[in-house]
Amino acid sequence: MDKVDDQHENLSRIKEILFGDELQGLDARLAEMRVELMNIIKNQVKTFDEKLNAEETVFAKQTETLKHQLAQEQEYRKELEKTQQEVQKQLEAFIETKTKQYDIKLEHLAQQQNEENRVARETLKKELFNIIHKLEEAKVNKAEIAELFGLMIQKLK
Repeated sequence: MDKVDDQHENLSRIKEILFGDELQGLDARLAEMRVELMNIIKNQVKTFDEKLNAEETVFAKQTETLKHQLAQEQEYRKELEKTQQEVQKQLEAFIETKTKQYDIKLEHLAQQQNEENRVARETLKKELFNIIHKLEEAKVNKAEIAELFGLMIQKLK
């Protein structure tokens, strides 16, 4: 193994002698490139982080705006439902009032019609009694009386 180590050491010395200055220049240049590459990567990461933060901010603002709009829509919907319930109650009260008014009018009209019918019956009854009285006075036969009653019944219909 000593021989292998010696050969390796000898080879390293030969390289140093032949390429020493160039290798040092290359090492320095690679070190500069590494530093430059690291700076580029850091800048890219920083730019990416800034863009990501900006997008997060925009997203957060949009989310807040949407939450606010949703809250407004929910409040508006509640107000509409409340208004609808109030209008429905008012409509039901209006219908109930009108129904009662119409019931009263209908009852009044029915009473009025009943009174008119009663008066008409009384008038007709009086007319029939007058006709019967006249017939009795004139001694008209029963066939004529039946005919007159028939006419009177037709008038009643």
